[in-house]
Amino acid sequence: MNRPVKIVFADDSDIHHFLLESLMTKFVRLQLLIKAKDGAELLHGLRKIEEIPDVAILDLHMPNMDGLSAAKDLLLRFPFVKIYGFTSSSDEKEKEAMLSSGFHKVFPKNKLRELLTELSELP
Repeated sequence: MNRPVKIVFADDSDIHHFLLESLMTKFVRLQLLIKAKDGAELLHGLRKIEEIPDVAILDLHMPNMDGLSAAKDLLLRFPFVKIYGFTSSSDEKEKEAMLSSGFHKVFPKNKLRELLTELSELP
């Protein structure tokens, strides 16, 4: 069996936290290390654990620290983490900004199952 894919998640929407937890039960390889309401909370949580995430799923627009700022800090600390954008924005310039800031790929918020499927198939 393949090793677990360790995930951290930051999104300010309670509904997306609920959906993530519900869908995660269908993907046995995925291991949720941290879920946070914003980038600052996510980075704080990472300081408290010893595990290294394989993947970060970050919303673009969050209070306190947005996804772009969180990605910058994450990549400094964990240069090999794959960062996936998770946004309701349809603004192509915002998506381009995410990709040019080190995001591996950007998924719309209505494609969470597809995002998790892709993560479960990572080598």
